Amino acid sequence: MGSRLTEDLTIDLGIVGQAIDNNNVTGRYIPMAGHRNAVAVAIGGAQAATKKTKIEWVQAKNLAGESVKDVASSSAEGTSGTKDTAATITLTSAENTDTVTINSVVFTKADANDTDAAEFLDDDGLVDCIEASSIADQVTATASSDVVTLIAKDGYTVTTSKTQNSGTITLATTQHMVISEINVDDIDYDDDFLYVAPKITCTGDGVYSVVVIRDRRGVPHTQLAQALTAL
Repeated sequence: MGSRLTEDLTIDLGIVGQAIDNNNVTGRYIPMAGHRNAVAVAIGGAQAATKKTKIEWVQAKNLAGESVKDVASSSAEGTSGTKDTAATITLTSAENTDTVTINSVVFTKADANDTDAAEFLDDDGLVDCIEASSIADQVTATASSDVVTLIAKDGYTVTTSKTQNSGTITLATTQHMVISEINVDDIDYDDDFLYVAPKITCTGDGVYSVVVIRDRRGVPHTQLAQALTAL
C-alpha cells in the first residue's frame, strides 16, 4: 500500500459548524510545534448575494489564548456570488432584457429560447444556454420551478451577477469556501506566541465551519520547537 495523504498532514476541526449572523467567532488554539504551514478552510452554506466572509488567524502564548493578537497579513475574504462552489438563480419575476452573467458569460431573458444568441425564456432555457456555452465545462446547471442551480465542476468556481432592466432576478450562494494559509515565519515565536487559531467574520447570516490542516514536515526554527517542549 502506498503512503496516505493523512500521514503527511494533521487535520483538525478549527470551528464546529454553527450559525454566525453578522458576527465573528474564534476557534480552538493549536500548537505550531512540528509544523511549518497551517491552512484554514472556512466552509459556508446558504448566504445572500454580496455578503462577505473573512477568515484569518490569531496567535497566542498558550491553548487558553493568552495575550491573543492577529497574525499579520493572514486575512482572506470572500464575497458571496464570487467564486462560489454552488449557487442559485431564481427567475420567477424575470422580464425580457434582464440579464444574468455566469463566469463572465451573459445570458438574456427573451420571448423564446435561443442558445446561439444566449437568450432564454425560462429556467430550462437558461440551462440549455449554459450547456451550449463556453462555460459548459465549468458548471453543472439544473432547473426546477423557476430556479437554476449551479454547481462548480472540479477545478472551477461559480461567479454570478445580474442586470435587472424591468424585472427581478434573485441570486444566492448555497456553498462557498474561503481559505487562509500561514507559515511559521508569520507568527511571533521570539515572544512565545506559539499557538494559533482561525477566526471567521461574516457580514450576513449563515452557517459556517472551519477545518484546519497542518503539514508534518517539521519547522525550520528549532527555537520554536524547543520553546514549546519547555512549556
